[in-house]
Amino acid sequence: MNKNVYSLEILYSGKYESWEFDDRPKRDDFYKKVVERFAKQEVKQAGNELEDTQIIQLSANNLEFQEEGKYTQDMIYEWFEYDIFNQMLEFINKEYEQA
Repeated sequence: MNKNVYSLEILYSGKYESWEFDDRPKRDDFYKKVVERFAKQEVKQAGNELEDTQIIQLSANNLEFQEEGKYTQDMIYEWFEYDIFNQMLEFINKEYEQA
C-alpha cells in the first residue's frame, strides 16, 4: 500500500522548501501555527495583481492514495510579503525540528 503524503511548502521566486508530516492533523496544526505567526505580513490581493517575486506562497498539500493506484490531492495556501522569506524559513525549520 502506498503512503499518503502530507506536506508543508514555501515557494518564493524559484526558491522552494518542503516538509513532510506523518498525518494530516499534525500538518494542519503546523500550518496554522505558521499562518498565525506571520499574520501581519499576509497578502490578501488576488493572484493576477502580483508578480511571483512579490509574494511567498505557503501551502499545505495532501496526496492520499486510493485503491488501484488512484489518488486524491488537494491544497490550501496563503500568500505573504516576500521580504520575510528568510524569517519564515528559519521559523519553520526550528519548529519542525521540535515537532
